Amino acid sequence: MRGDRLLSLVLLLQARPTAAAPDLAERLGVSVRTVLRDVEALSAAGIPVYTERGRGGGIRLLDTYRAGLAHLSRAEGAGLAVGQARLAGDLGLGDALDTALEKLTGAGGRALRGGLADARSHVLVDVDPWMRSGEPVPHLPAIHEALLRQRRISMVYRDSDDIRAGRTVDPAGLVAKAGVWYLVTAEPALLRVARVESCTVLDEPAHRPPGFDLEAAWSALREGVEARPRDLAVVAEARPEAAAMCRRLLARHLRNPAAGGTRLELSFNGVNHAVGSLLGLGTRLEVVEPPEVRDAMRAAALEVAAMYPM
Repeated sequence: MRGDRLLSLVLLLQARPTAAAPDLAERLGVSVRTVLRDVEALSAAGIPVYTERGRGGGIRLLDTYRAGLAHLSRAEGAGLAVGQARLAGDLGLGDALDTALEKLTGAGGRALRGGLADARSHVLVDVDPWMRSGEPVPHLPAIHEALLRQRRISMVYRDSDDIRAGRTVDPAGLVAKAGVWYLVTAEPALLRVARVESCTVLDEPAHRPPGFDLEAAWSALREGVEARPRDLAVVAEARPEAAAMCRRLLARHLRNPAAGGTRLELSFNGVNHAVGSLLGLGTRLEVVEPPEVRDAMRAAALEVAAMYPM
């Protein structure tokens, strides 16, 4: 265990010109005193590590020294596989990703360290859609752990019609699509992780079909969602000053995307789908037809108004 920690300390020092002992202690999950003892042990073993006192001081490793191996942990490898910081954070792997990058840049030397710094200062990857931040997924780390351990999951799931039901599933993979996490089960089926209201990892082994291909399963499930018939036609009238914004936000529902003006012809899977998509636009848009959608919009608006009595 100490040998792993000493190697991790060397690789962390390679990734930083100078590191403060408290920062290293936090990274390694030990006390500052332990870090200082480890520095002494490394120095006694002939590794060129030393401390500098005073303002701007810290623990240093000669830049010419290379450990040669990244020696990543399982969590750090998983963090690298995800790659994107926010998604790794959702999985509980944010710190592991940071540490893995530090180890790799340390093993790669000054050139790789400079390249990573340049990339981070010039390129930002934002996985969330416009006007929507990432949705909370408190049960995602447990689902991820069940997936890695190949264990079944017992959960309470709320579907798109707001119906809650208990179910037991065999997890087969996780997919992040436009910042939204989905669980692919062995059936296969697709569950939105944000709709999991409770989750228990069981001791029962999960059944994952031999040769299961996550990418192929996801492609088939995605095609099923995208090909789902939207047979409810809705006509709405947008305020002139809001027409462009409404068209942009409702682009995937437009029946004639090339048309302009304030009149929007839309398609939805059903009344609930239409209300959920249109209510957030408030008074910027009025549903003209069909009557059942107008009635549902009015009922939903009255429910919202009732929450804020005078």
